Amino acid sequence: MSRQMLVDAGVLLAGLASGIASGMFGIGGGVILVPILGLLLGFSQHRAQGTSLVALIPPTGLLAVIAYAKSDYVSWQTGLLLIPGVFLGGIAGGNLAKRIPAARMRRIFASLMFLLGIWQVFSALRG
Repeated sequence: MSRQMLVDAGVLLAGLASGIASGMFGIGGGVILVPILGLLLGFSQHRAQGTSLVALIPPTGLLAVIAYAKSDYVSWQTGLLLIPGVFLGGIAGGNLAKRIPAARMRRIFASLMFLLGIWQVFSALRG
């Protein structure tokens, strides 16, 4: 089996893991795909982040919304109010990310994931 076939199989498995996490927890790209693409498959931090956006937003987002909506787990008003901020913030964040060196971007990303993890642990213990 060639190296490219192994990489392709790894990408497919990463997509599967990310899709499951996205559907179950509303996470996937940042938490699952970016680390796998960056750390295991050698993508730069910027390329990993950009690639995860391509994979997650259109197909997974739409299908996950449909699944949650069928169970009445979607606040449409809140979701629609989030769209302009996410849209404009995505543009601003993408432009800002281009100015940050890859090593610094990875440290910022890791710090954010660590802090969010701590917050989740304490929130889970309280509630």
